[in-house]
Amino acid sequence: MAHVHLIRHNPGAVFSQTSEAVLVGDDGRVIRLVEPSGNVGTQFPADVGSQWFGTIENLRAGLALGGATWSDVYKTDVLWTTPSLDREVCDRRKNDFNAVYGPMINAVTGGPLRSNRMARFTHAAGYPDPKALFEVQIKAARGDRVSVGNGRVDYGTWVDHQPSGASVMHQQDGKTVTTLGPDLAAEMLFVLEEQYAKPFAREGIDFRRQTAWMEILVGVDDAPEQAWERIEIVRRVFAEYFGDDRPAGLIYPVSRIPNLDGIVEPQPRVVAGDVRLTRSGAVVDGFSTWTALDYQGIRELMVSAVAGDDAGQVLAAIDAQVREAGGRGLREDGVFNNAYVVAADASAEGRAGLAPFNKAFAGFYAGAAPAGRTAQFMGGIQRPGVACGISSRALFTP
Repeated sequence: MAHVHLIRHNPGAVFSQTSEAVLVGDDGRVIRLVEPSGNVGTQFPADVGSQWFGTIENLRAGLALGGATWSDVYKTDVLWTTPSLDREVCDRRKNDFNAVYGPMINAVTGGPLRSNRMARFTHAAGYPDPKALFEVQIKAARGDRVSVGNGRVDYGTWVDHQPSGASVMHQQDGKTVTTLGPDLAAEMLFVLEEQYAKPFAREGIDFRRQTAWMEILVGVDDAPEQAWERIEIVRRVFAEYFGDDRPAGLIYPVSRIPNLDGIVEPQPRVVAGDVRLTRSGAVVDGFSTWTALDYQGIRELMVSAVAGDDAGQVLAAIDAQVREAGGRGLREDGVFNNAYVVAADASAEGRAGLAPFNKAFAGFYAGAAPAGRTAQFMGGIQRPGVACGISSRALFTP
């Protein structure tokens, strides 16, 4: 009989330092999923290399709580604070980070980096720690016959494909193409079809039907007045492409994606093998409200970002969706919360939404250890006019 054991290491009022899920499948195999909460390296000066070193060390401590190492990491989210509206300043920050990213991990951890990556310039407001140049969130998996690398986690009986985020950047006739021109719909369709669907098809995977989750970044700082127009164009292409097989997920504006000539960057989660994918049957903000993966007697639930004005009400709505999908609730079965706080600007007034957001979080988890969390300031989430949004993941035996 399958079992799921959730361990929330060093819990605080709104998040635990690390969430660890110990999964015992119907076949008796034990798998550990380890997720430190989002981390920064602000114990060091405001220098990219110094803060990246500090972040690596902080995340290594979080991994160690679950017995994992950096070589077990299969997914890395890099959330850069937007340093300037100037494109060249952003480009220098990106290049400075990329120059130290891999070499420093190899030097500090002593092991190879097997993780995929998705990076973006989020917002000038940065993160809950205003000194942070970036925040990093990672996920790790370990266990008998579990292998990670090349954008996938192979569990032996099924494969969890989590490729790096992709833009239109590609090679053509020996040259690097970074833009397709002003047609944003064509840009989104190119990424879905050329960067994801065709490579997956070569592996015998139906990208449309087997995608469980999709996170979509839309760059807006080059034309802020077009932000939501761009998002609606991308959302429409996404809806038409997936139709009745829409995955759960979220869409939100970011300052820029790493391909500064591009506008949109999606990142999917695609499953194959002995795993069953179930969709909620309801669509909100363009996404299935939730999707569930069933494997070895275990259900993994991904809840699309719920947007609203009160974090307590948002968490309650997610809690209800966990129950709808067969779980006990978010407090009991939640593994990780990704939190998005809408900020008007980089000032203290623009960041003021964090205090009531955290108060609501603490109220929801009062008397219980909270899941892991990362929090980031954004210019919006899912739709205009909301104050915040939260997406969650839960694990349980149905």
